[in-house]
Amino acid sequence: MKNRLKALRESFELTQEQLGALVGVSRQAINSIETEKFEPSIWLAYDISKVFECSIEDIFLFEESERKSRAQQSRGVV
Repeated sequence: MKNRLKALRESFELTQEQLGALVGVSRQAINSIETEKFEPSIWLAYDISKVFECSIEDIFLFEESERKSRAQQSRGVV
């Protein structure tokens, strides 16, 4: 999932470690989200949005993807 996390974090002058501490995850987790290697849970996305005082949709860009969603994978959708 594409996101604007790095740009927002930098505009607030926060390090990955500082943001992680604010939302209760490691620096590595923040890095993985920023580099699109990890998709946060809805609760983590919510906590991140509260730090930046914006909506989840302002940070995480829900676009059509060639990658199958977990729901599609579990249903065997091709």
